[in-house]
Amino acid sequence: MDILLLIYEYPFPHENHDTKMRINDILSQKYTTLVGRTAWQLFQQDIEDRYLQQLIKKSIELEKGSFLHIDEEYLVPLERAIKKDKDIIRELTNFLLSSKNPSLDILSRWKVKERSNLEDRLIYDMLLEGLNDNSIINRDGVSKVAKAFEKYSMNEYKSLLKIYIESRNHKSFHYELLNQAIKRLYNPNDRLEDWTFLTSQGVEQVKRWLMVNELKKFFDNDTNSKRFDYWKRYIDYMELVMPLKNPFVAFMYFKNFVVVEFGDMGAAYFYHREGFEEVIYPRINDYRFKNKKSQSARESMLKETDTSLGGFELYIIKMEHRGNWPDRFDIKMRDLLIEFNG
Repeated sequence: MDILLLIYEYPFPHENHDTKMRINDILSQKYTTLVGRTAWQLFQQDIEDRYLQQLIKKSIELEKGSFLHIDEEYLVPLERAIKKDKDIIRELTNFLLSSKNPSLDILSRWKVKERSNLEDRLIYDMLLEGLNDNSIINRDGVSKVAKAFEKYSMNEYKSLLKIYIESRNHKSFHYELLNQAIKRLYNPNDRLEDWTFLTSQGVEQVKRWLMVNELKKFFDNDTNSKRFDYWKRYIDYMELVMPLKNPFVAFMYFKNFVVVEFGDMGAAYFYHREGFEEVIYPRINDYRFKNKKSQSARESMLKETDTSLGGFELYIIKMEHRGNWPDRFDIKMRDLLIEFNG
């Protein structure tokens, strides 16, 4: 009964060092498996308590390979970590990083409770060191990593996301992780201040990922992915993709020109950017545009062929999606990119 009272009252925060050491000595001298099991449960919520660490270390020694009935494969690295004293978390994290088994399976074998401080800390440290490549993501699964991200505070989340994003380009991002980031931090095109924890290159990659996804959604109704596959190749030259729903069109902004693609495959219109922004784009807010009843009537207001209007250079060319159109488009795109970008 005395032993039960001692272990259930643990960790005695108001006692001095000598008393705590004596309590540990009594629990070790009169040891039962209940002591080790309870100490391990308490440690999971108070991972910094050195007296708990010491009691667990003694428990492992006294149980001689049967601590918590953990399989030897998982008990050996746990024992090794416990013996490190101050480096327990570091050692356990290293095992999570190096193991071929999913992290949650390992934690389950170690009898670590879900959402305990120990689980949160180990998963966080593992991700902090393991997100610079895809090994942890491939092993644990994208959905499990995304679920782990949800646990952490905004500052912790941003630290993990920074490593993830800045270790990759937009082509390597996982949809579930970036989609989660957009929901949690909002679109950087609308609220850039939420993304200042990233480098400018990191923000740029997120924006490019968003552009790819806007294009993919826009061209989803095509019978094949030819238009999407084509424009995806030019993502690194685009600055913005802006889709409209009615009419169903997409504005693709490059440095000094804009390409307008329509939902129904026909022709793409190329405009000088300044002329587009001053002449064409304002039309979507014009009452005459909004009062057009049909989509085709609205589309017609975006199909301008005057080379200049209102003192601005405007129309460049209209190119149809017929025959071997990607080769023809490539020639024109190359000329425009050279002409405007040098």
